[in-house]
This record gives sequence, structure tokens and C-alpha cells, in this order.
Amino acid sequence: MLEFSDAPYQFFEAKPSKPIIWLARTANRHFVLPRKNHRIDEIKIEGALDELAHLRAEGCRLLFVINHPSHSDPQVITEVHRMLGIPSCFMAAYDVYLRSKCAAWTMQRLGNFSIDREGSDRKAMSAAIEVLKQGSQALNIYPEGNVYLTNDRVTPFLDGTAFIAAKAQAALKDRKLKIIPISLKFTHLTAPRESVTERMLQLGADSGYLFPDGSTKDPMGAVLGLGQHIVKGYLNDHGYAEALSHEEGSLYEMLKGFADHLVDELERALTLSPGGEPSLVDRIRKIRSTIHQIRTDEKTETPPEIYGLADKAILAFRIHGHLTPYLTEHPTIDRYDETVERIAEDFYSRAMPRTGPRRAIARFGTPLDVGSYLEAAGGKARDAVRAMTRDMESAVQSGIDTINKSNDTPGATVIG
Repeated sequence: MLEFSDAPYQFFEAKPSKPIIWLARTANRHFVLPRKNHRIDEIKIEGALDELAHLRAEGCRLLFVINHPSHSDPQVITEVHRMLGIPSCFMAAYDVYLRSKCAAWTMQRLGNFSIDREGSDRKAMSAAIEVLKQGSQALNIYPEGNVYLTNDRVTPFLDGTAFIAAKAQAALKDRKLKIIPISLKFTHLTAPRESVTERMLQLGADSGYLFPDGSTKDPMGAVLGLGQHIVKGYLNDHGYAEALSHEEGSLYEMLKGFADHLVDELERALTLSPGGEPSLVDRIRKIRSTIHQIRTDEKTETPPEIYGLADKAILAFRIHGHLTPYLTEHPTIDRYDETVERIAEDFYSRAMPRTGPRRAIARFGTPLDVGSYLEAAGGKARDAVRAMTRDMESAVQSGIDTINKSNDTPGATVIG
């Protein structure tokens, strides 16, 4: 879910325990993955596995970069690495550790450590670099930073991962660090159209939306109508009741204009300059980071107006998720399920249970040599980071596209 954590930042260091890691991996395989929140019945591993084995035999340090399409990603990657015999750990948002002392204790014993994804977290950066220097574990990072529930479309990668890689390679000197792109794809083993439609109808009832007659026979129109209704509710709550008064055919264009207007307003209120030509999502991330730092500063009291700006920043991010016609450009069962899930998660502010059994596919891409990027950039870390970030994102997206070309599950079926 897209939300702010108001709790002051606290760094949680890794305290790995081999017995607990073994126990957790076993429990994850047999009890967690099959449960209703994940419903993973199959895991398929493909791609550059021979190259990966060769790098491990050479003693290269490994940094896995992965797209973040669902709330099942850490559990699936944990099982993938168990199957391959790869010890690894994760960076996880610090608010996950704050949910309970038990959660924090367990996460730390699994070898994971926290990161403040809304700010510049030097402790997390140092911990990540230390993991790569020691080499007893690989490091897993999700460069998108959030779960976006758009499995077929990668959201622009943040550059922090490449920065970590560059710093770690400099510290490793002659020891090679390789970035391994992993493309994750979830697809349904059945066609859960009825289950998704039931969720959509329940969401309509809870949100006060009346579906037109025959909506169950026109799922595309029903989803778009429901989504517009939910977005309109957000806008009403924030005093923008007239923002969706345009004709339905211009929904995406209208939302883009509204999101741009909202981001301009937030930047003025926070005296931020976008600088250069950043994307809308990058501007929103900068806004969120600034607000987060203000709200978590223990030395000063948060100005009341910041809370209103925070709500608008989350609203802008949510609207951004509706800007691309993700479902209509290729209306598969998988995208239909994802779109309804995203709308429901926005409305209920909680992760939703799965609607049917799924196959998870992890495709390993061609390794990227960090040292080569630094050499090509003439030692200029900023240029190397920019190039690495671009190529990581491109490699992960390419892997997803390759998986989709041969996807033969019912989830890949286009809705008729």
C-alpha cells in the first residue's frame, strides 16, 4: 500500500541465524507460499542459470535486482534461492520491522536489514555494501521501491541500487561484483474470472457504485467505471470534485493533467524545484521524500499543513497508477485480476488475498559487470550509476517481455 510511516526512523541491523534461516525457508516452502495470501502452486526458474553458476564458482559478489509486482515477491525469491542453493538477504522498509517486536526479531535473524526508502539512509547503504564485501550472502534489492501491482510493466528504477553497487565495487577492489537482473512474473493457472468479478462487485457495493446492467458480461467496462468512481471518491475527499467532469473517453488525458497540476502545487508548497526533465513519478518521489523527512524529524514539530500535503502526495501517486491504460492495451486475465486488486487495495488500504492458484516465473538475465560500468564512465560514479540504472531496468523489462511471449497459462488468455 502507498502510505507514509510517521514513526521516527530506526535502523534494524541484520543478525543472521543459520538455524532460523533454515527453518524459515522450510516453512516458507510448505506453509507460506500455498496460503491464501500467495497461492503459489508452481515456481519456474529460467534464463542465464549457467552464467550464474559460473560466477558463483569464481567467487563473484552477487547483487540481485528484481521487479516488485506483488506482495509475494520476497517469499518467491526466498524459495527460488533455496532451490538454487544461494544464501541471500533483503533490504526491507523499516516500517515492516515496526509492525511488531516479533516481526523485527525474525527479519533480523533471517539476515535482513532495514532501509528508509523515503530518505537517504546511510546506515542501510553501509550495511548493503558490507554484505557485498563479505560475500557470504548475496543481496536482493527491489529498485522500484514499492509494490505497484503492474506485473507486465516495470516502474522506473531508483538509482540507489546502482549507487550501492558502485560503492561496493570500489571497496572490493579486484574482486568482481555482478548485478543479476531477475524478472518476476505471476500468472494464473486457472481463469479466476468469477472470483475477480465477485471482488469487483463487492468493492462496488462497499464504495457505493452501481454497476450498469450487464456489467458481468463486460468486465472491461465494469472495471473502468469502478476505477473512475473510486478515483472520483479520492478527489471528492480532497476538494477536487470537478476534476472528473470531462467525458469518459478522455479519462487518461484528464488524469494526467490533474496529476501534473497536483504535483506543481505540491512543489510550490514545499519550495522544491523539479530540475532538469524528471518524470512525473520521480517528482512525486522527491515530494514524498521531503514530506517524510519533515514528519519524522524528532527535533521539530510537524507543521499542520504538512499532513494535508502528505495526503495529496499519496493521491498523486495513486492517480499516477491509473495513467497508463494497462488493462485496455492488453486485457488478459492476469491484468484484469491485477487491476481489480489495485483498485481494491487503494480502497481498503490493505493487501488482498489471491483469487486463484498461480505460477511464479523467475527469469535470470545476463549479469552486468559493475567494474565495466565504472571503467566506461572514466571513474565518474554519477555517470556509471545512471548507465547501470538504465540497463538494470531495461534487462528486467526485457525478461518480463520474454516470459510473456511463451506464457501458456489461462492467466495469459485475453478476456473475450
